[in-house]
This record gives sequence, structure tokens and C-alpha cells, in this order.
Amino acid sequence: MTIHIDTTYKLIPPYVVMIVLACAIGIAMQYIMNRKRGIDKKIAGFVALLSPFMSFFFGFLLTYVSSGGKSFGLSSIGGLVGMYGSVLTLALIVGDKEQSRVMFENCTLALPLMYSVSKLGCLFAGCCHGRPYSGPFSIEYTGKVTETGGVFPVQLSETVVFFLIFAAGVIMFAKGSRAVVYMVFIASAAAKGLLDFTRESHIGKVVSLNQILCFIMMIVCVVYLVIKSKKYAYTGIRKAER
Repeated sequence: MTIHIDTTYKLIPPYVVMIVLACAIGIAMQYIMNRKRGIDKKIAGFVALLSPFMSFFFGFLLTYVSSGGKSFGLSSIGGLVGMYGSVLTLALIVGDKEQSRVMFENCTLALPLMYSVSKLGCLFAGCCHGRPYSGPFSIEYTGKVTETGGVFPVQLSETVVFFLIFAAGVIMFAKGSRAVVYMVFIASAAAKGLLDFTRESHIGKVVSLNQILCFIMMIVCVVYLVIKSKKYAYTGIRKAER
């Protein structure tokens, strides 16, 4: 089964529509969760207002810097940095450790949904498409923007995988699991890194910049969890000694 996509568009490109929609959905979800979990209305509003500006800024910046000033596109990892940057900015202003933790958790839970929706834009535009592939659900692009033979449906795979990560994370979080936030972060980084192997742009590379950044994020998260668990264990020993 081959999916044919024509990239000649007369009106607004679907890529733009899906990127804006992804941003709106993610920020709206983040705002709602912040309000429901006790974040002040003004703080939640400032996070929602700052998020798109920082997300797009760092998204474009990472692509520009990593290409040596030769490309100007939107990087998903740069967008992630911008989203967390907006939360960090408000967390520093508020100065409340508990509220900061809540905002970071909500941002982490919303990010897979944002990425899932945004990749539909990449799917319709044909950007960052997959390696040559002729199996089930291969995608064939024709039109003004992209022309290819059969390629692996990496963008569609990312949409499905990240939506499942989002859905599982939200369900488990609603049932009271706070540790799932870290699992969502690690699973997202792992999925992004692994699926990058299936892109055409990965041909001839051992690892890509995206994969290196994903690997670093996973290590940082795991190290943080280890330190956190040891801290709690040490605190428990001190309490028992008393």
C-alpha cells in the first residue's frame, strides 16, 4: 500500500496550519493543567504567552546554528528548549519550588502531543521524509515542494508513536503516578532518536545532531532520577536514626 501526497498547494500550506495548531493545542493543554493544579491565573497566562515566542525562536536558532548559518528551518528540539525556557523563566520569577515542579511536569506531558500534531505538517509537506522504502504505507511525494519515490513514513510513525506516549502519560498521571513524567521524557527522547535512523537525511551518518541531543537529554534525566532516589534514601535513613 502506497500513500500518495501532492505537495502543490494553492492556499495556506498544511505545514503552517499544523505547526500553528500543534502550538495552540499544546499551550492550551498546558494552561488548563496549570490552572487545575493550582497555578495562579496570571502565571499560567504568562507561560502560555511566552511559550510560542521562545519555542519558535529557539527552534529557528538551533537549525541556523547547527547548519553553520546555511539553513533556516524549525527544529523540534530547539522548540522543546524554548518551551522549557518559558517555564524556567516564570519559575525563576515566581521563586516557588512546588509551583515550578508542577509547571515543568505539565510542560513535559504536553510536549508529545504538540510534536505528534506538528509532524502531520511535515508529512503533508514532505520535509524530513524517510529513507527509500517500498513496503506497507510507503509514501510517494509529487508536486512543487517535494518529489520522491517511495519513502518510509517516518513522519506518520512519529505522529502515532508520540500520541501514544502522550495518551499513556496522561492516563497514568491522572491515576496518581508522578514518576510517569520522567518516563514520558525518556520515552520521547528515545523515540525521537531511534526514528531518526529512518530519515533520508540520516543516510551516510553514524549519528545525527538530533540523536546526540536526545541521548544527552536521556542521560541527564536518568542521572537526575538516580541522584533524586539516593537523596530520598539518605533522608529516610536520617529520619530513621532520629
